[in-house]
Amino acid sequence: MLNSAMGPVLIWAAYIGLFFLLARKGRGHDATAAGKVPFAVQAFAYVATYISAVALVGFGGLAHAYGLQMLLVAAGNVWLGTWAVYRYLAWPTREWQQKLGARSPAQLLGLGHESPLLGRVMALVFAVFLGVYVSAVIKGAALLLAEILPLPLWSLIWLIAVGVGFCVLIGGLRGVIYTEAMQGVVMLCGITLIVGAVIVKVGGPIHGIEALAALAPNALANNGFTSVSSGDAGLFIISLVAVTSVAVWAQPQVIQRHFAVTSRSQLTGTACLAMLVLTVLVGGAYFAAALSRLILPEVSHPDAVMPLLVKTLLPEAGMHVFILAVVSASLSTASALYHIAALAISEDMPGKAAGRSAWLAGVALCVVISAVCAQASGQLIALLCATSWSMVGAAALVPYVALVRFGKRNAPAAWCAAITGFMVCLFWYLCIAESTALTTPLIPSLKGIPPFFAGLAFSLGGWGIGSLMPRPAACGLAEKETS
Repeated sequence: MLNSAMGPVLIWAAYIGLFFLLARKGRGHDATAAGKVPFAVQAFAYVATYISAVALVGFGGLAHAYGLQMLLVAAGNVWLGTWAVYRYLAWPTREWQQKLGARSPAQLLGLGHESPLLGRVMALVFAVFLGVYVSAVIKGAALLLAEILPLPLWSLIWLIAVGVGFCVLIGGLRGVIYTEAMQGVVMLCGITLIVGAVIVKVGGPIHGIEALAALAPNALANNGFTSVSSGDAGLFIISLVAVTSVAVWAQPQVIQRHFAVTSRSQLTGTACLAMLVLTVLVGGAYFAAALSRLILPEVSHPDAVMPLLVKTLLPEAGMHVFILAVVSASLSTASALYHIAALAISEDMPGKAAGRSAWLAGVALCVVISAVCAQASGQLIALLCATSWSMVGAAALVPYVALVRFGKRNAPAAWCAAITGFMVCLFWYLCIAESTALTTPLIPSLKGIPPFFAGLAFSLGGWGIGSLMPRPAACGLAEKETS
């Protein structure tokens, strides 16, 4: 009995020890500097930053409901969210970051468009939306740990928040990247276990797909569980592809990973490895969750699908590895968001380089805000968590791509794009989108259009309008001098 209990204890002890050991690799480095990082570490860190517990557990539940059409989301993550990023955005981002001397994504946008004030406003958006979103990530990890630890939920939330904050404080960007890489490896191991167990249970992948195709369609999979749905269900899947594969381009935690690129030659290896890992990770998770309908015909809630599969199919040691994988997905996202939010608070918004005390204060404030928000269940916090990626993407995507991909530096256009994208996306969530509207949708015929689509369209229009505005010759210089 003692020996059987020691296995999970050793697994968790090794994980925690390695986590804190790798966080120390950032000691002696500037909090915003990554130093030289091998391509394999960059690849796993990118995947861990990209994929959260929401993708593994929440989207896994959606795959149970919608079937194999969720593989479109995985394909979008691999090709649009990874290949396109490393092919068209990663190296230009690094070049602009070096050229401008930017220490953060917010500074990249502000200095790039010759408007430091734009950078401060974007930093505020990042701090608010991503800072609150991390509370949901921490709470998700705490709920998982509550299944195996006899501690109250509130204490686990604070334990996780303080632990991640401490690692971000001592490790900075370099420590965050190395701990994320380790967590990416753990995520890959956990998902591989459950995918293998599901495939064996259903009699192999081919037999599983045939059995899934034989099931009768339902409202969410109205063309069957192996085909793309028509109507609102199909549009929902396409919107997930866009939000998780295109909006991710301008997420500051992803942009900052490009700051660690040391040469153009690194990109091919990093991209290929990241694509391979993502294929197994999200493709495998969604494939296994879709096949799980053959094992679990009915579930009480989509989020229960993956935990039920684990409890049903894996031995105790395997269950702990899977829990570690989901916890890793949460912690890697939390550490990346803590770093961005703390940098926004301590350096970007004040407009000056952060000293050690300011960095400590920024991290501490992020820990307190996220832990307090994670204890609450208010409507505003829930709305911020649900809308964060779309809101940030709608505000930052057009100015970011215009700068790093096309070399366009235009303060009026960037301001118009950011404001219109942000405001239209927010309006769509509050007044049009059926799932989040505070009242009956104002324009019912438009309720099926995802908020990110609307925000992006208007952001492009805002850039066009702003491009027609006069640009004061000394606008950028004046702003820099006053800042």
